[in-house]
Amino acid sequence: MLETKQLKDFLEDQSNLIVDLNISLGNMRRLMIEKYDFEDQIKKYGFFKHHIYQLKFISIIQLSKLFSSKKNEERSFYKLCNKLETSEYGLTLRSLMEDNKNKLTEEVKSKSDIVSLVAEVRILINTHKELISRVVSLRDQVYAHIDNSPRTQSVSLDEMKVLVELANKIHNLIRFRIFFWQTMFDHVRDWSIDPILWQMSELKKIDLEELRKKKGFISE
Repeated sequence: MLETKQLKDFLEDQSNLIVDLNISLGNMRRLMIEKYDFEDQIKKYGFFKHHIYQLKFISIIQLSKLFSSKKNEERSFYKLCNKLETSEYGLTLRSLMEDNKNKLTEEVKSKSDIVSLVAEVRILINTHKELISRVVSLRDQVYAHIDNSPRTQSVSLDEMKVLVELANKIHNLIRFRIFFWQTMFDHVRDWSIDPILWQMSELKKIDLEELRKKKGFISE
């Protein structure tokens, strides 16, 4: 029996993965531009090169968890669609749909509505089938299990952005149609690397000022 609590738990776990993706994508994109003084020098530190690798690692792993059709992916859209389409619905989910019949909003009101929702989700996923396949291959052959002769293509930052935005859209579509709730995934400012780069830029200015003083370029 599929109950509303199971669905809410599933979607909450998915939401955490997608927040992770939006943070990683945002910071990767930020590291590709120069905004403050001395950023070019600062980002030559090994830490930042490693951090970019970590961000891409996280993105490829989490995107695979969401979009892979493998049965062992416990929080994938594929598994969620199968649950919604093939499960017998429990009392709480049936009651939710019954209550929705009195609303003029877009919440699902029957199992046929849910089946239609699943079909919509599958169309969205299939639109990017080739890109998803490359991401999953990259996870399997490079990031999760090192293959000495990987047969996969690379995935660009712009392509990862496409799939992150797709994950945002699909998750919120399902959550909205079932529970009339959405998550603002782009509100991840608290995790931005921008303030760190600004602080390092300011410290670099102070260091250079102190160096000039020591060398006698500026009189006290």
